[in-house]
Amino acid sequence: MKQFRKNIKRVFGVYVVMFFSLILYLVKFLILDSSSIIINTYNPRLSALEENIIRGEIRDSKGVVLARTKLEGDTWIREYPEGRDFAHIVGYVQKGKTGVEAFSNFKLLEVSNKIIQNVKSLFTGDKLKGNNVILTLDADIQHTARELLNNQKGAIVVMEPSTGKILSMVSYPDFNPNELNEIWEQLNKDEKNSPLINRATQGLYPPGSVFKIVTASAVLENKEDWENFTYNCTGEEEFHEKIIRCYGGKAHGEVNLDSAFYFSCNTGFAKLGVDIGAENLRETAERLLFNRNLPYELEYSKSQFLLDKNSEDKEIVETAIGQGKTLVSPLHMAMITSAVANGGILMKPYIIDHIETNYGKIKDKTIPKKYATLFQPEIANQIVDMMVEVVEKGTGTKASIPNVLVAGKTGTAENSSGEDHAWFVGFAPAYKPKAVVVVLIENGGSGGSKAGPIARELFKKILNQ
Repeated sequence: MKQFRKNIKRVFGVYVVMFFSLILYLVKFLILDSSSIIINTYNPRLSALEENIIRGEIRDSKGVVLARTKLEGDTWIREYPEGRDFAHIVGYVQKGKTGVEAFSNFKLLEVSNKIIQNVKSLFTGDKLKGNNVILTLDADIQHTARELLNNQKGAIVVMEPSTGKILSMVSYPDFNPNELNEIWEQLNKDEKNSPLINRATQGLYPPGSVFKIVTASAVLENKEDWENFTYNCTGEEEFHEKIIRCYGGKAHGEVNLDSAFYFSCNTGFAKLGVDIGAENLRETAERLLFNRNLPYELEYSKSQFLLDKNSEDKEIVETAIGQGKTLVSPLHMAMITSAVANGGILMKPYIIDHIETNYGKIKDKTIPKKYATLFQPEIANQIVDMMVEVVEKGTGTKASIPNVLVAGKTGTAENSSGEDHAWFVGFAPAYKPKAVVVVLIENGGSGGSKAGPIARELFKKILNQ
């Protein structure tokens, strides 16, 4: 009898566990996973909706139409009036869905004042109309950024550091979304150029010297006597069988932390990397979101940082100057730079400003929100000062603007597949930043010479608006 009772208790216990497991799953499904299920392009409910609803428009922050649905003959088609300029970020709907078209799929098919529209439809036969999605993007800045990229492989990201608004995001090679059906096979076969990839968010590159922002932060946090640091740069030095050279073999002479930063002295930063060690560098990098998910809701690739406590000095010196196995996206560098510009605080980046119903009512307005403190304020301020010197008298002088203080950092990143990648990250005005600009030119050579002037022209455009 006792054994029978024990068996009953065991069976009861199993049923209790199963019951609560089911409850937990339903909670997860209905609350945690609901948003991703709603926008999933394989959701059959959305396919049914699209047959009866005119998909809403996507517009920029000033009302410029970036995507709309129009009747062509007897067929409703999706049109992209700005063509290539917004191809990656707005996305498409013809061959699956990407970009904002995918992320805001449900909102674009959501019908407001449905009763009124249904009544009207009975008399006119018109389809119901979905809501419009208004972005933070600025078409003027986007056009300028794409022109400045000038058909060079690469990407540009422009952010407002005080709010997290993404003002522009350009990637090249691109494509014309209005011709997607005709060129789809060609786009997919083009492995050399990968035009369907949004290089701003999905491209991963060695950061080169723009990573010195991360290394400098680790030094300021962990090296107590950093103010007394000096190093004699002869243009190259061997660190445990790894030879580190400054760009062009230039000897910078006696440098401290500040001058090593604005001259972008590789050997000086390699020495600093060894001084602070792999674990401190990794701790700082991961706080700055390497190896972590980014606070971004569209498609992106996670940045990579591989140092650990077992790493050898030859790996540390490469990593400290942004080489080795470290990889980062232009979007991630925009987040790091925005946090520096904003006193150490990263505001959550966003690209959807609000939803507008077809009768003009604003809903779901995005409120700027703090994501995390990436830098202590005093450290952020010190890095700002060093970035100002980069543009005033260091490697970034070609990004300077008369009567405006620009803060920046150049990068010339070696890569195994060709010429160096050119980077520039920065913001202006330096102490009251209106915008962060990140420029990446694949195989562009010198960051100061190739990426810096593009950033300068973008800053001028933004500040003169």
